[in-house]
Amino acid sequence: MKILLFLLSATLLFSVTCLKAQTDFEPYFIYQKGSKIKIEHFNSRSIPQGYSIYTVEDVNETDSMSYITFKVETLDKYQRPLHSQNFNAKFHEGEISIEKLIMIPVDTLATIEEENYQIEGKDFVIPAFLGNGINLASAWVELSVNGSTAYKVSEYSRVVDNFEQIKTGIGEFEACVISSKLESVLGETELLTVYTYYSKGIGPVRTDYFNTKRKMVRYSEIVEIEIPGKS
Repeated sequence: MKILLFLLSATLLFSVTCLKAQTDFEPYFIYQKGSKIKIEHFNSRSIPQGYSIYTVEDVNETDSMSYITFKVETLDKYQRPLHSQNFNAKFHEGEISIEKLIMIPVDTLATIEEENYQIEGKDFVIPAFLGNGINLASAWVELSVNGSTAYKVSEYSRVVDNFEQIKTGIGEFEACVISSKLESVLGETELLTVYTYYSKGIGPVRTDYFNTKRKMVRYSEIVEIEIPGKS
């Protein structure tokens, strides 16, 4: 009996420490109307390269689903506006699914007339339940003309690595660390290993990019947050 109780206790302890589930339905991304995050991008020498701003422009709620419209803006390193693009997402009980085109940089999309391309792919999904070691679905988008690839971005081998506290310039965040492979064909081919730190109700608060030689080539970090009722 003592052995059985020990095994049950060990199993429960393992479940709590190694398989961390959400106790509410808040996603690992902004989802409330008016929410905004500003992310600064740096090269490997920590020299600022520019900014991205994500804003929830609109939320249309139904009985079974919330439909979200995001605006993504880019700024140069002097914070001068460059481009902006709207994207659609769906949110239900903690899972958020963002349309696949969000994987292509906004500055690249600004040069593309989408109606001239055949667009295929799979939306970017962050599920409601995340636990250490869980494999997440791949996401990809491809724009082609007459069967020939013009632009393609794939994020695959997505795995929940850990849950940890991460420090940023604006404070500390409880984060879920997801590692992945990111392959881009945007004029030239690039393959990176990515570690993204997602915080509930916010999204990515830090992202590190490594090349095939395991050298960090760039990183991004959150610098501003506006959440209705929390800011």
